[in-house]
Amino acid sequence: MFRQSLNKMSRRRVLAGTGTVLVASTAGCTSLIDGLADIALGDVNLFNETGTVLTGTLTITAPSDETVLSESFELPPESTDDDPPEEDEEDGMTAFEDVWRDSGTYEAAVELDSGSEIQGESTASAAITVDDTNEEMLAIGFAAEGFEDAIGFRVAESLSGFAEN
Repeated sequence: MFRQSLNKMSRRRVLAGTGTVLVASTAGCTSLIDGLADIALGDVNLFNETGTVLTGTLTITAPSDETVLSESFELPPESTDDDPPEEDEEDGMTAFEDVWRDSGTYEAAVELDSGSEIQGESTASAAITVDDTNEEMLAIGFAAEGFEDAIGFRVAESLSGFAEN
Protein backbone atom coordinates (compact mmCIF):
# COMPACT_ATOMS: atom_id res chain seq x y z
CA MET A 1 0.00 0.00 0.00
CA PHE A 2 1.28 3.45 -0.78
CA ARG A 3 1.81 6.23 1.75
CA GLN A 4 -0.41 9.28 1.64
CA SER A 5 1.26 12.64 1.52
CA LEU A 6 -0.16 15.38 3.67
CA ASN A 7 0.45 18.87 2.35
CA LYS A 8 -0.08 22.06 4.30
CA MET A 9 -0.01 25.42 2.62
CA SER A 10 1.42 28.45 4.34
CA ARG A 11 -0.68 31.54 4.83
CA ARG A 12 1.56 33.42 2.39
CA ARG A 13 0.75 30.89 -0.32
CA VAL A 14 -2.97 31.23 0.37
CA LEU A 15 -2.77 35.03 0.38
CA ALA A 16 -0.85 34.99 -2.88
CA GLY A 17 -3.46 32.67 -4.37
CA THR A 18 -6.32 34.75 -3.00
CA GLY A 19 -4.79 37.92 -4.42
CA THR A 20 -4.47 36.23 -7.77
CA VAL A 21 -8.07 35.05 -7.51
CA LEU A 22 -9.27 38.60 -6.90
CA VAL A 23 -7.27 40.02 -9.77
CA ALA A 24 -8.20 37.23 -12.13
CA SER A 25 -11.87 37.27 -11.18
CA THR A 26 -12.14 40.93 -12.06
CA ALA A 27 -10.50 40.11 -15.37
CA GLY A 28 -12.77 37.08 -15.84
CA CYS A 29 -9.91 34.60 -15.98
CA THR A 30 -10.88 31.55 -13.95
CA SER A 31 -8.40 29.33 -15.79
CA LEU A 32 -5.51 31.24 -14.17
CA ILE A 33 -7.12 30.84 -10.76
CA ASP A 34 -7.69 27.14 -11.26
CA GLY A 35 -4.15 26.62 -12.50
CA LEU A 36 -2.69 28.19 -9.38
CA ALA A 37 -5.07 26.26 -7.14
CA ASP A 38 -3.98 22.97 -8.74
CA ILE A 39 -0.55 23.58 -7.24
CA ALA A 40 -1.97 23.66 -3.71
CA LEU A 41 -4.90 21.26 -3.94
CA GLY A 42 -4.81 17.47 -3.83
CA ASP A 43 -7.27 14.70 -4.56
CA VAL A 44 -8.96 15.26 -1.18
CA ASN A 45 -8.99 18.70 0.47
CA LEU A 46 -10.18 19.68 3.94
CA PHE A 47 -11.27 23.28 4.55
CA ASN A 48 -11.82 24.52 8.13
CA GLU A 49 -13.87 27.70 8.37
CA THR A 50 -14.90 27.24 12.02
CA GLY A 51 -12.40 29.47 13.82
CA THR A 52 -11.18 26.57 16.02
CA VAL A 53 -8.77 23.68 15.56
CA LEU A 54 -10.52 20.51 14.44
CA THR A 55 -9.18 17.02 15.05
CA GLY A 56 -10.53 13.77 13.73
CA THR A 57 -10.19 10.96 11.24
CA LEU A 58 -10.83 10.90 7.50
CA THR A 59 -11.51 7.61 5.72
CA ILE A 60 -11.97 7.12 1.99
CA THR A 61 -13.10 3.73 0.67
CA ALA A 62 -12.68 2.87 -3.03
CA PRO A 63 -15.36 1.29 -5.22
CA SER A 64 -13.57 -2.04 -4.61
CA ASP A 65 -14.26 -1.64 -0.83
CA GLU A 66 -10.54 -1.10 -0.22
CA THR A 67 -9.64 1.67 2.22
CA VAL A 68 -7.45 4.03 0.18
CA LEU A 69 -7.11 6.75 2.81
CA SER A 70 -7.38 6.53 6.57
CA GLU A 71 -5.71 9.47 8.28
CA SER A 72 -6.00 11.37 11.52
CA PHE A 73 -5.89 15.12 11.07
CA GLU A 74 -5.42 18.26 13.08
CA LEU A 75 -6.84 21.07 11.03
CA PRO A 76 -6.16 24.63 12.19
CA PRO A 77 -8.73 27.33 11.54
CA GLU A 78 -8.45 29.65 8.60
CA SER A 79 -5.96 32.46 9.30
CA THR A 80 -7.27 35.97 9.71
CA ASP A 81 -5.62 39.36 9.49
CA ASP A 82 -5.95 39.61 13.29
CA ASP A 83 -3.72 36.57 13.93
CA PRO A 84 -0.35 37.30 15.55
CA PRO A 85 2.62 36.53 13.25
CA GLU A 86 3.54 33.34 15.15
CA GLU A 87 0.03 31.94 14.51
CA ASP A 88 -0.04 33.16 10.94
CA GLU A 89 1.38 30.03 9.29
CA GLU A 90 -1.69 27.83 9.09
CA ASP A 91 -4.50 28.46 6.68
CA GLY A 92 -7.32 26.08 7.54
CA MET A 93 -6.61 23.73 4.65
CA THR A 94 -5.03 20.30 4.30
CA ALA A 95 -4.65 18.28 1.10
CA PHE A 96 -4.15 14.56 0.49
CA GLU A 97 -2.59 13.34 -2.77
CA ASP A 98 -2.79 10.08 -4.71
CA VAL A 99 -6.12 8.91 -3.30
CA TRP A 100 -8.13 8.02 -6.42
CA ARG A 101 -7.36 4.60 -7.88
CA ASP A 102 -10.21 3.93 -10.30
CA SER A 103 -13.30 5.72 -11.53
CA GLY A 104 -16.41 4.97 -9.55
CA THR A 105 -18.24 5.71 -6.33
CA TYR A 106 -16.11 6.25 -3.24
CA GLU A 107 -17.33 6.48 0.34
CA ALA A 108 -15.90 9.48 2.23
CA ALA A 109 -16.34 9.58 6.01
CA VAL A 110 -15.24 12.10 8.63
CA GLU A 111 -15.33 11.51 12.35
CA LEU A 112 -14.39 14.47 14.53
CA ASP A 113 -12.86 13.91 17.95
CA SER A 114 -14.69 14.86 21.12
CA GLY A 115 -14.72 18.64 21.43
CA SER A 116 -14.47 19.22 17.68
CA GLU A 117 -18.18 19.14 16.90
CA ILE A 118 -19.57 21.63 14.39
CA GLN A 119 -23.11 22.83 15.00
CA GLY A 120 -23.67 19.63 17.01
CA GLU A 121 -22.32 17.38 14.23
CA SER A 122 -19.29 15.16 14.78
CA THR A 123 -19.65 12.66 11.92
CA ALA A 124 -20.55 12.87 8.27
CA SER A 125 -20.24 10.66 5.23
CA ALA A 126 -21.10 10.78 1.57
CA ALA A 127 -20.96 8.57 -1.48
CA ILE A 128 -19.04 10.59 -4.06
CA THR A 129 -18.50 9.73 -7.70
CA VAL A 130 -15.12 10.24 -9.34
CA ASP A 131 -15.23 9.88 -13.12
CA ASP A 132 -11.79 11.30 -13.97
CA THR A 133 -9.16 10.25 -11.43
CA ASN A 134 -6.60 12.66 -12.91
CA GLU A 135 -8.77 15.76 -12.75
CA GLU A 136 -11.46 15.49 -10.10
CA MET A 137 -10.95 16.53 -6.49
CA LEU A 138 -13.02 16.29 -3.33
CA ALA A 139 -13.56 19.24 -1.03
CA ILE A 140 -14.72 18.57 2.52
CA GLY A 141 -15.83 21.83 4.09
CA PHE A 142 -16.22 22.30 7.83
CA ALA A 143 -18.75 25.14 8.40
CA ALA A 144 -17.75 26.28 4.92
CA GLU A 145 -19.68 28.92 3.06
CA GLY A 146 -21.64 27.48 0.15
CA PHE A 147 -22.05 24.04 1.70
CA GLU A 148 -25.51 23.07 2.94
CA ASP A 149 -24.29 20.93 5.84
CA ALA A 150 -21.98 21.63 8.77
CA ILE A 151 -19.63 19.06 7.23
CA GLY A 152 -20.11 19.16 3.47
CA PHE A 153 -18.72 17.18 0.53
CA ARG A 154 -18.28 18.38 -3.05
CA VAL A 155 -16.48 16.94 -6.11
CA ALA A 156 -15.17 19.20 -8.88
CA GLU A 157 -12.32 19.49 -11.37
CA SER A 158 -11.17 22.89 -10.13
CA LEU A 159 -11.33 25.39 -7.31
CA SER A 160 -13.93 27.40 -9.22
CA GLY A 161 -15.90 24.18 -9.66
CA PHE A 162 -16.19 23.86 -5.88
CA ALA A 163 -17.87 27.28 -5.81
CA GLU A 164 -20.27 26.50 -8.69
CA ASN A 165 -21.99 23.51 -7.10
